[in-house]
Amino acid sequence: MNTSLTKIGNSKGIIIPAHIIKQCGFENHVSLEIKNNALIISNARTPREGWKDAFLKNQSSENAPLLADFSNDFDESEWTW
Repeated sequence: MNTSLTKIGNSKGIIIPAHIIKQCGFENHVSLEIKNNALIISNARTPREGWKDAFLKNQSSENAPLLADFSNDFDESEWTW
């Protein structure tokens, strides 16, 4: 599909047809990215999107330390509670 650039103030823009907006699931914000001289318009991700699911997926049922592989001599012999 080809479309024309429309002057908007000092910038230019395009009008995205409603059926394309619906098909792509665009809402109020989109993400713009340039790759190999091509403009890529995609759904905008919200900050920390998917973090909760990733945490729950990796959550252990045991009370294991998160940084178990980073112990040191101080932790093992000198530290007291």
